[in-house]
Amino acid sequence: MRFNDTLKEVIRQDLEMGIVPALMGEPGIGKSSFVASLAYEMSTQAFVLPCNQLADKADLTGARLVPTENGSFKQVFYPHHVIQDCIDYAEANQREWPILFLDEINRTTADVTSGALTLVTLRRMGHVELPKNVRILVAGNDKGNVTTLDEASLSRFSIYRVEPEAQTLIQILGNELNPWVKTVLTKFPNLVFQKATPTIITADGNDDDDDADTASFADLFESGEEMNQLTTPRTIENLSRWLNKTDRNQLGRYLAMQTTIGDRETSVLNEVVESHVGNTSFAVQVVSTIAEDLASGNGQAAAHHVVVPQPNCYADLKAAATITDLTDVIGNLTDTEKSGSLLYALKEHADNTRLIEQLAEATRQIEAAHTRTLFEMVSAQQADTHNVEAFLNSGAAVAEAVKPMLSAFL
Repeated sequence: MRFNDTLKEVIRQDLEMGIVPALMGEPGIGKSSFVASLAYEMSTQAFVLPCNQLADKADLTGARLVPTENGSFKQVFYPHHVIQDCIDYAEANQREWPILFLDEINRTTADVTSGALTLVTLRRMGHVELPKNVRILVAGNDKGNVTTLDEASLSRFSIYRVEPEAQTLIQILGNELNPWVKTVLTKFPNLVFQKATPTIITADGNDDDDDADTASFADLFESGEEMNQLTTPRTIENLSRWLNKTDRNQLGRYLAMQTTIGDRETSVLNEVVESHVGNTSFAVQVVSTIAEDLASGNGQAAAHHVVVPQPNCYADLKAAATITDLTDVIGNLTDTEKSGSLLYALKEHADNTRLIEQLAEATRQIEAAHTRTLFEMVSAQQADTHNVEAFLNSGAAVAEAVKPMLSAFL
């Protein structure tokens, strides 16, 4: 399946029912970004444990022999700090479903993979149990130097063979996505994952051999010892970040400067783009788009749909019949739930004046991630204007803190 809203919907249902999804696919295609985005939309946090960075099973379980008072030894477990952080968060936020994400579960030693599978099956390590609201999600690679999982192990998961999708990458990166990169991804979505090619395809993107550009990560190394960069969501994001930090005059200079790559005469700009995403038709399209834009002076980013997560507690807030009931519900919320509920109330197209006033008064601050979403939502005119005005007129300290910036968009 492709990384899109349908996959998010299916994975979310698995997680809510306690089923452990396994995302299997090529390296660098956006599995980690997908999980982070999914957690945000579920109004919770993802705790990422890269299993390929663990040397042995003890790094995962923290199993140690410690002396006792009578001179003997006993085994004590000190779980990896990511697991402990997830446990602590879950205990403090019992209405959420925090995600423990075991990444690269089979690109490590068989010993570590076995330990991770035990955690999935027993939901405990020694005497340390996972809270009931913790949800586990794993990811791995289906090719290359990986630990093979037997049928008994595979039966513990719902297994999804995943592929990158340009539109999902655009949505995840949002306003941080460079407009030139976004233009190419929108126009040529099939170029989101490619291997390096010995001969660049023409810049119009209509070559009949475009599909031949797509290959597995392992294919990059089959033709010899040369290591070539490739186009994946990960490398595309890195290129986008670099372009966002580079001014137009600098890009213009790089475009005019000639250089040689092997036996090819090209520009320094092309060389820099290829260093990030490889010698692919995606690189050609990006350089072509930049060149056209520098000549025309255009290049504004198009508006995108802003995803605003709905906290699990939001239904209880809406169901409160009186101010007293509403105050009681808000009094039991965590700071994260208050911040997230306020954000969603501003987005929802309903008269949320009473709810917003009570939440604003009880919320100490809007969390950083929610603040970014708030400004994206208001600037893209996707918030409910009446609710935003009710918030800004509430007189609450949290509203006064953002009023100068939000007022510019109203």
